[in-house]
Amino acid sequence: MTEGTPTAALASQRVDPRITRTRAALIRALTALVSESPKGETISMSAVAQRAGLSRQALHNHYSNVGDLATDVWISRLLEDHLPLDEGAANLAQALTDAVRERGIEPLLTAGRSDREFFDKLRAIPRGERVTEVLASAMTTWLTESDRDGPRPVVALSGDARTFTIGGMIALVSTWQMADAPPSTAQQVATLRTFAAAAAGARTD
Repeated sequence: MTEGTPTAALASQRVDPRITRTRAALIRALTALVSESPKGETISMSAVAQRAGLSRQALHNHYSNVGDLATDVWISRLLEDHLPLDEGAANLAQALTDAVRERGIEPLLTAGRSDREFFDKLRAIPRGERVTEVLASAMTTWLTESDRDGPRPVVALSGDARTFTIGGMIALVSTWQMADAPPSTAQQVATLRTFAAAAAGARTD
């Protein structure tokens, strides 16, 4: 493996390039529609497919609904300075986890505030369980594998404790993303670690 090459980029080389191209086209199509539409306006699968120049069936082959696609749009915006969409579109959930492992969580906290209007409109699209699963995986990786944000406390979470803790961390990040005067990124990282460590400690008492 070449040193310095993102893991997700290497993984993308092993997938069918047609998958990457199709998903990248769909992500760009929804990104454009979200940017152009008022907050809360319903965006249909047909509208996304038409904008991408693809059939609706092609969209359904990759995403069950617009909400699942919106999750990949969100990830692609977070990673746009780290991994080109044309390289990572085939598996953006894994790309997010890899980025957290390699870079820590600070870059993602910062990126989430770079275009508040866009992210605010994107959040208005109803999303199902997939976004929670993606975030839980990324948060768990950050807590257990990444040391880019400094020394980490011993955090051992599983079962209901993990579900509760990750949910609380996601809620905190969402609040900060929309706040007019959020804590500094360093303070956010410290708070998230303290929250997770406290939950882990309470579970073992």
